[in-house]
Amino acid sequence: MSKKIFISYSWGNKEHQDWIVNLGKRLMADTVEVVLDRWSLKDGHDVHSFMEEMVKSDDIFRVLIICDEKYKSRADEREGGVGTETQIITPNLYSKEKQEKFIPIVLERDDNGEPFLPVYLASRKYIDFSREEDFEDSYEDLLRNILEVPAIPKPKLGSKPPAYISENKADLSETNSKIRVIENQLKKNQDINQKYVSDFIDVFLEKLWDYNMENAPNDLNAFGIALTDTLKSFKPLREDFIKFINLLTTIEKDFTSEILIEFFENAPLYLKPREDKGSWYGNEFDTFKIIFQELFIYTIAIGLKSKNYQFVSELLNSKYFVIDPYKSNQEPNSYSFLYKYHENLENYIHKTYNKVTGVGHYLITNLSDQISKRELILADTLCYAVSYLETINGYNNTWFPNTYIYKDNGSFIFFDRISSKKHFEKIKSIFDVEDENELKIKLERNKENSKNSNRIRYGRGGFNHIPFVFELIDLEKISIYR
Repeated sequence: MSKKIFISYSWGNKEHQDWIVNLGKRLMADTVEVVLDRWSLKDGHDVHSFMEEMVKSDDIFRVLIICDEKYKSRADEREGGVGTETQIITPNLYSKEKQEKFIPIVLERDDNGEPFLPVYLASRKYIDFSREEDFEDSYEDLLRNILEVPAIPKPKLGSKPPAYISENKADLSETNSKIRVIENQLKKNQDINQKYVSDFIDVFLEKLWDYNMENAPNDLNAFGIALTDTLKSFKPLREDFIKFINLLTTIEKDFTSEILIEFFENAPLYLKPREDKGSWYGNEFDTFKIIFQELFIYTIAIGLKSKNYQFVSELLNSKYFVIDPYKSNQEPNSYSFLYKYHENLENYIHKTYNKVTGVGHYLITNLSDQISKRELILADTLCYAVSYLETINGYNNTWFPNTYIYKDNGSFIFFDRISSKKHFEKIKSIFDVEDENELKIKLERNKENSKNSNRIRYGRGGFNHIPFVFELIDLEKISIYR
C-alpha cells in the first residue's frame, strides 16, 4: 500500500510554487500519494476544514512542512492560512503519538546560515533542501523517510533499493592503491614518478568500461532512469579521479598535462564496443560522453583551485590527437571535442524535473565534496570563454557552459582580477596571449562578432542566456592595477 502525505506551505512567487508542484510530482512518480492544494482542493471547499482534515487524518502518513522565510513569519505571527494551520499542527505535534508524522523541509536560510524554522519547529530535525547542489541527496533522505527504508536497508524478500544505491559497479581497490602509492611518493620525495601516474590512468580507463549501458531500454523514461543510475554509480570512481588530479596539481611537472591530454584523447574509443559484436546501438555509450566531459571540467576546476595555471593552460590550448575509430587522417582537435549535446539526458531531465539543462542539473546535483559549486561553474565558464575567444565566427568547436545558469549573483573574482598586472601575468597563458594587447584584440573581435550573433541561450530556457566573453572580461580594465 502506498504512503499518503500532505504538503503544507505558504504561497509565494511562481518559482516557489513550481518547486512545490515538481516535488509533489516526483514523489507521486516514486509511489508516494501526495495531497496538495493545487490538485486536491476543489472550488467551494472550506480551506481551513481541508487543512484540519489533512493534518488530523490517520490516512496521512507524513505532513511535509515547507519552511522558508515567508512561512516562518506567517507561522510565528499566526497569520493567514499558515497561521491557522500552525494552530492545528502544534497540539498534534506535541502529542505523545506520531511526532514523526511532521517533517520540516528547509528551503531557505538567513544571512547567518540559520534555517528559517517557525518557533514551534525550531527543535525538530529537518531535511535540508536549501542547497540546490545537494537536492538529490536531500530528496533521497526524504523518500527513504516516507517509504521507511533506512540508509543501510536490511535485505527484504521480493524488493531491493535502486541500483545506484545498492550496487558498486567497479572494484575501487586498484585505483585506491594507485592513489596511495602517489601520495606516499609525494610525502617522501615531494615528487611524482611518471610511471605511477600512467599506472593509475591505465587502471582507470579499464574500470570505465564497467559503466557501459549494454542492453539499456529504448523507452525514454526507462533509459533516463538507467542512465542517471549509472552516472550516480560512477561517482565513487569519479572521486578517485578527482583525488588523483588534486595530487597531480600540487607540483608542476611537464608530463602531467601530457598524460592527461592523452587520457582525454581516448574518449571516442568509448563510443563503440571494445570487441566486435553482432549488434549494438550508440545510446548505450551515453554515459561515456557525459563522463569524459564531466572529468574535463573537474580537471580544469582543480587546476584553477590549486592555482596551477600552466597546467590549465596546457589542457586548454594544446591540440588533441583524438583516437576516433570512425575517422581517418584526422586533424588535431581542441579540447571542445569533449563537449557533446546529450539529447537523451536533456529530454529525460526536462520531462522528469522540468529543467532547462539536463547536463547542468546532473553536474550540480551530483557535485563532488572536493570542489565547490562555484569552482565547478567557473571551470565550465572558462572552457566556454577560451573556446569562443579562439573562434573567428560560428559555434563550431565551442563549449557550452551548462552549469552557468546555476551561478549565484556577482561576477567571478578570477575574471575581475585580470585588472591586476600580477594576476594577469600568472593567467595570461590560459588565454594563449603574451600581453594585455593580445587579449584586448581577442575580446574586441568577440565584441564585433557578437553584433551579428544572437545570445547563446539554453535550448529550453528562452530568456536564460550566457554572457558574451567580453562581458565576462572588461577589456578596458585589463592589467591596469598593480
